[in-house]
Amino acid sequence: MKIAVISDTHDHVTNLEKAIDAISDSGVETLLHCGDLCSPFVIERLARFAGPVHIVFGNNEGDRYTIELVSERYTNIEIHGEVGFIVTENGEIAFTHRPEFARGLASTASYIAVFYGHTHRRSSEMVGGTHLVNPGEIMGLKEAPGWILFDLETGRQEHHTLD
Repeated sequence: MKIAVISDTHDHVTNLEKAIDAISDSGVETLLHCGDLCSPFVIERLARFAGPVHIVFGNNEGDRYTIELVSERYTNIEIHGEVGFIVTENGEIAFTHRPEFARGLASTASYIAVFYGHTHRRSSEMVGGTHLVNPGEIMGLKEAPGWILFDLETGRQEHHTLD
């Protein structure tokens, strides 16, 4: 199973729409967002993805109540709170916004992969047998905006930069 992972949108609608189009064309079935959507209007753009969209809150969500309220309009959107957990055919994955939470989760060796955001910098390392991955940012503040495609079976990652 392959998933797409994004983070740190910060209301950058143009980059998010480019990412959703590219992710939709990639053939992945599931999309994770590791927080900092910022505004409720980002939800309707995420809902354009045909498959399930799993979201955790970051530290810059301006109106969590309305983000959750808007998400209820879409059957493919699921808000997990601060930390999300998904059981897949390849094992369990976790995702969060905060790097310190992610490192703690990865250190338990309970997950095949843990994803996080917050730093606006793409990174990938192994913590024991767990992939600890930050997809970088959609916003494009600190590095080229992009997303990752992650193969849960092989651990292979492909970074995609937005044009």
